[in-house]
Amino acid sequence: MADPGFDTVLRFVAGRGGGDAELCVTRMRDRRYEAREGRLDGIALADTVALGLRVFRDGRMGFSYGFRGDAADLARMVEEALFCADASDPDAAYGLPDDAGPAADLPLYDPSVETVPEGEKGEFARSLEAQALALDPRVKRVRTAALRETVATVSLFHSRGLAATMRESLCSAHVETVAEENGEGQTGYGFGFARSLRGLSAAAIADEGATRAVRMFGAVRPKTGEYVAVLENGAAAELLEVLIPSFLSSQVAKGKSMFAGKVGKKVASGGITVEDDPMDPGGSGAEPFDAEGTPTRRRELIAKGELRGFLADAYWGRKLGTGTTGACRRPGPKAPPTVGISNLRIDPGVDPPSALFKAAGDGILLTEFLGIHTADPVSGDFSVGASGIRIAGGALAEPLHGFAVSGNILGLLEKVEAAGSDFRWFGNVGAPSLMVSAISVGGE
Repeated sequence: MADPGFDTVLRFVAGRGGGDAELCVTRMRDRRYEAREGRLDGIALADTVALGLRVFRDGRMGFSYGFRGDAADLARMVEEALFCADASDPDAAYGLPDDAGPAADLPLYDPSVETVPEGEKGEFARSLEAQALALDPRVKRVRTAALRETVATVSLFHSRGLAATMRESLCSAHVETVAEENGEGQTGYGFGFARSLRGLSAAAIADEGATRAVRMFGAVRPKTGEYVAVLENGAAAELLEVLIPSFLSSQVAKGKSMFAGKVGKKVASGGITVEDDPMDPGGSGAEPFDAEGTPTRRRELIAKGELRGFLADAYWGRKLGTGTTGACRRPGPKAPPTVGISNLRIDPGVDPPSALFKAAGDGILLTEFLGIHTADPVSGDFSVGASGIRIAGGALAEPLHGFAVSGNILGLLEKVEAAGSDFRWFGNVGAPSLMVSAISVGGE
């Protein structure tokens, strides 16, 4: 379907010497509701339009952006993009992607987001706070109880005939609690997201926020040593996030990937399979086509411990000779698209967490890494704070805090003995709990 705005872009580009053009138009409706002290404390409403333009000619690429989309704005964008292209160095890898066929039809939009009354959304935020406070008398206050609803329509056009549109809805809610007992204070966090408000449970989010606070009362420091450990699904997802750059072809080409030169080799235990899965609507990064219009598809990056490959957009696919994997993403309206993840996940196993605890015997359940993002992105070495719960005789015992864990991320993945069945998406990164044979702990 032709787009009047893109037709205008094509005319402007042709009038300035020609070239290929790509226009992305994102229209977003954003609603936020926050409760405090039993009442709806704040509502923020925003409706925005953002445009991103790339032009290619003579082996060069230029980018510009805008927020109106009228003829004057489009003319300015074309002028700026062509100026950037003409001033840049030529690279044969620049250009629009090759045609890869039709995109899948994914259920990313729930029409009920249009019919839920505004009052019901505000009441959800208020009830989130109320339920968290009611779950345990030790939960004394709620720092934040909020709901966010976003509906976005993304339209993408380029001069080789592409005209693609996707629409998605996303509702997310979170609560941050403060619990106190005998002069000790602990905080907890609960969250949830779905494609509409109907898919969220205020009770479940409130329960998570309260439980995570009160379960840490009476925490002690563990003894220094090596422990069998179970990484709770949230901690496992934090670990996976550190690996994101290493899966990108851009980082491989720059020598900044832990996995460079290791395709076809074992990089983790046989219990680890990592996928980038844009086809799963349960993750917030699902999409039928990527940021340059290539249909997306699920891709195994690590299969039973063996590295299978990397993610690439059209540019890096040409540079490395792999072709695109449909992994072009837009980091924001003011930056050109580049290679990135959609939904990155570690596949689950079959055993519930209780079975992992039993298999661990005596060890530590690691519930949170404190600053794992500071791990060396090339070597994978880390030394960070952590919190958790002791595992004694195959069951959870007292909470633990004030200790550090250290090691190497790839070394830790090689020590994974089992993956749990409790897979969960944390935005666009997901993981189950993982049992590892040993991790170094610095405590008392």
